[in-house]
Amino acid sequence: MLEASFIIFLLQPHFKNFNKRITKTPKLYFFDTGLACSLLRINSSKDVALSPFKGALFENLIIADFYKQYCNKGSRPPLYFWRDKGGAFEVDCIIDEGNQLYSVEIKSSYTFSNDFFRGINHWNDLASNPTSNSFIIYGGTENQLRTNGTVLGWQSGATLVEKIKS
Repeated sequence: MLEASFIIFLLQPHFKNFNKRITKTPKLYFFDTGLACSLLRINSSKDVALSPFKGALFENLIIADFYKQYCNKGSRPPLYFWRDKGGAFEVDCIIDEGNQLYSVEIKSSYTFSNDFFRGINHWNDLASNPTSNSFIIYGGTENQLRTNGTVLGWQSGATLVEKIKS
């Protein structure tokens, strides 16, 4: 009922190349992060900054925006996540464009850290055809090109779907 009324959506796991290594439980996201904040009794931006849910809310914001961009273009969102069976490694979003996979890690931190690539690096190590299309979207503003992927500030990261589709 919540999905049918566009309150939530489920992000399915990507398991095309890793059948034995993934967790098959979908992740739940809200279309409206304001509703998620209300349910968590977060009433101001100051409350968000101090909340232990800040990272999850930021991830929800970015992935919901990706989802909406695909829907607005009349496409079914090819969005997934990947997590190994032990739960030690995760990639927040895998965009499967058929012939091309894009891995996206989302971090709410205002400063970049090389540790942000940890899940993506592990995913690429396991992939039979590692993707060179790896992205980190973080709470900061600077964009950087790294050897293992591209780092995008949240404002640039919000346009990632448009860059992929063009």
